[in-house]
Amino acid sequence: MSISTSSSDSLEFDRSMPLFGYEADTNSSLEDYEGESDQETMAPPIKSKKKRSSSFVLPKLVKSQLQKVSGVFSSFMTPEKRMVRRIAELSRDKCTYFGCLVQDYVSFLQENKECHVSSTDMLQTIRQFMTQVKNYLSQSSELDPPIESLIPEDQIDVVLEKAMHKCILKPLKGHVEAMLKDFHMADGSWKQLKENLQLVRQRNPQELGVFAPTPDFVDVEKIKVKFMTMQKMYSPEKKVMLLLRVCKLIYTVMENNSGRMYGADDFLPVLTYVIAQCDMLELDTEIEYMMELLDPSLLHGEGGYYLTSAYGALSLIKNFQEEQAARLLSSETRDTLRQWHKRRTTNRTIPSVDDFQNYLRVAFQEVNSGCTGKTLLVKPYITTEDVCQICAEKFKVGDPEEYSLFLFVDETWQQLAEDTYPQKIKAELHSRPQPHIFHFVYKRIKNDPYGVIFQNREEDLTTS
Repeated sequence: MSISTSSSDSLEFDRSMPLFGYEADTNSSLEDYEGESDQETMAPPIKSKKKRSSSFVLPKLVKSQLQKVSGVFSSFMTPEKRMVRRIAELSRDKCTYFGCLVQDYVSFLQENKECHVSSTDMLQTIRQFMTQVKNYLSQSSELDPPIESLIPEDQIDVVLEKAMHKCILKPLKGHVEAMLKDFHMADGSWKQLKENLQLVRQRNPQELGVFAPTPDFVDVEKIKVKFMTMQKMYSPEKKVMLLLRVCKLIYTVMENNSGRMYGADDFLPVLTYVIAQCDMLELDTEIEYMMELLDPSLLHGEGGYYLTSAYGALSLIKNFQEEQAARLLSSETRDTLRQWHKRRTTNRTIPSVDDFQNYLRVAFQEVNSGCTGKTLLVKPYITTEDVCQICAEKFKVGDPEEYSLFLFVDETWQQLAEDTYPQKIKAELHSRPQPHIFHFVYKRIKNDPYGVIFQNREEDLTTS
C-alpha cells in the first residue's frame, strides 16, 4: 500500500518557480521573528525565593530618565516599526474611533463564543475585519504623523497588514486557538486525524509512496521544534515563512542524499511522511489559520504553493485507509483547494465603514451587583429601542420595561429616546475635536439619581 501523487493530482501551481523566494530570503526575513515576536509576553519564568510584601516604586526622576532613554531608542526605529508601534498604541486608545473599533471587536469575539458556526466561519470573519480596518486606517486622519509621510506608497498596505497582526491577531491568539480546538474536537475531525496519524507512522516510507531520501530522526526533531515555534506565533505571514524553512530543510535532505533534483510529485509524499512523524494534531489548525488569515496578496507565490502542499499532506493523512492499495489526492480535496484559492484571491471589494461599525460596548448597572458590561453586535441603523431588547436578552432582565439605555458623558446622564441611533451618537462623539469619555449604560429608569460612578475610566468593562 502506498500514498502517491500523479501529475494529474498535483497541486495546481507553477512548478518552475524558484524555491524559497518568498518576498525575501527566508533567513533575513526571519531575523526579527523572535525579537519582534509573536510571543512578546513569553519571557522565561523567574523563580522568586520569597514573596515581598511591598513593591519597589521607581522615583519620578528615574522614571523621567527612563522615558527619555526610551524616546532615544524609538528614534532609531525604522519608519516601518515606528508606524506599526504607533498604530498598535492607537488601537489601545478607546478615546479614538480606531481604538474603539478594534477593542469592541476583540471584546465581542471573546465574549460571544457561539457567534460562529465553524472554524472557517470564524477565521473568515476575522480576516474580513482586518481588511476592512486596514482600508479605514489608510484613509483616517487619526494617524499622526500620517502614514504616507513615513512609508512609501507601495509599502503602505504591507505595513498596515503587520499592524493588524499586532492589533487584532495578537490579543485574539489564545481565544482563536481555544475555539479552533473546540470546533475540531466537537466535529470529531481531530479524533479521526489522531487515529490516522498513528496508522501512517506505522508504515515505512516506501509504503507511503516515498521514493526519495527522508529526514532522519535528528532532522525530524528539528522540524518538530520549528512547528512548535510556529504555534507560538500570531502572525500568519511569519508562520508561513517558518513553514518555508521546514520545506527548505526537507528539500535539502532529499537532494543532498541523492545528488539529484526533485519535483512536486516527489516532495508531497515526503512532506506527508514528515508531518506524520511529527505527530502534532495542532498542525491541522496551524495550516487552517494560515490559509484563512494570510494576506491574499501573498497567496499567489511560494506562500500559497507550500501552504497548499501542507494542506494536501494533511488531507492524505486524514483520508488514509488501511485497506486501500494507493492514495491519491482525492477529487474532493483538489476541488476544495481550487475553491479556497479562488475565494481568497478574487472578488476583493473594498468594504465601507458601515460594514464594521457594528460593535457597541454597553455597561449594565444593578443596585445590588454593581456594573458589568458586554460588547454587542449593533449595526448603525439599529435604534435604541432595539438595543434595549438586545440588552434585556443578554443581561437576562426579567422586567425590561423598567430599563432603558442611557448615555453618560461629561459627568451627566441622558436617557436616549427609543428612535435614536446609538452608533450614530457614538460616531458623532468620536468626531468631536476634543476627545470625550463616554459610556452607554443599560439601567433602571427609576434609580439612584446620581447613577453609577465610573471610578476607573480606562477600565475595559464599561468604556465604549
